[in-house]
Amino acid sequence: MFDFLHLILVETRFPENIGSVARASANFGSAPISLVKPEMWDIRKASPLATKQGIDLLEHVQVFETVQNAIKDCVFCVGTSARVGGVRRETHTPKECAQEIIQYLLKGEHVALLFGPEDRGLENHHLEHCHRLVTIPTSPDCSSLNLAQAVLLILYEIYQLSPEKHKMRQKDKGAISRRITSEERALLHEKLKHVLTQIDVIQQSNPDYFFLPMARFLDRKDIRRHEMDMLLGICRQVERLIHKGE
Repeated sequence: MFDFLHLILVETRFPENIGSVARASANFGSAPISLVKPEMWDIRKASPLATKQGIDLLEHVQVFETVQNAIKDCVFCVGTSARVGGVRRETHTPKECAQEIIQYLLKGEHVALLFGPEDRGLENHHLEHCHRLVTIPTSPDCSSLNLAQAVLLILYEIYQLSPEKHKMRQKDKGAISRRITSEERALLHEKLKHVLTQIDVIQQSNPDYFFLPMARFLDRKDIRRHEMDMLLGICRQVERLIHKGE
């Protein structure tokens, strides 16, 4: 899906910054990179900042003479700016723009993200090509962001809404052990009750009654199998120490 999202870097000055952009793009979907009239483009200087993950993006960088040529296949274009006011009065946050951008990407339509030169940002004539203008909220005392930082923050918001992020969430869930069954819950409760009774945390006169608060507490915690094993291990160690002291 991120093949349809184009990072357009306009009149960049330093190839190292382009390498950092490649690294940021690789972190969040690997959107391709295009350059418009770069002051200097040297893949050898960019590569160390791109790391291994971003090298492929650098090797496929396209260079254009104009913004218009760089975005010719795009149906939606978003410009970035730290400056506001005038023609830049109506700006949006990265999260707001991401919600629009993702709709185009999911349909297989091309979207351009424009980033300006490191020292001055996009000029007004660049913004004429843009449907939206995005500004990243920052401290008023320091509103300028590094080029790669700006790219990363906007890509992050888009990635949060993407199917790729959903797949990552599912993968993460698979790494967590399953919830305990009713049978395992009963086993855990009985073991804990027995141990807590042995060390006089629970009164022996009515252990079922006095264990109820502990049972309710455990039920609120959505116990997983690996957590049950940990608690049972603690119980075994407590019993070992009890027997050792007898």
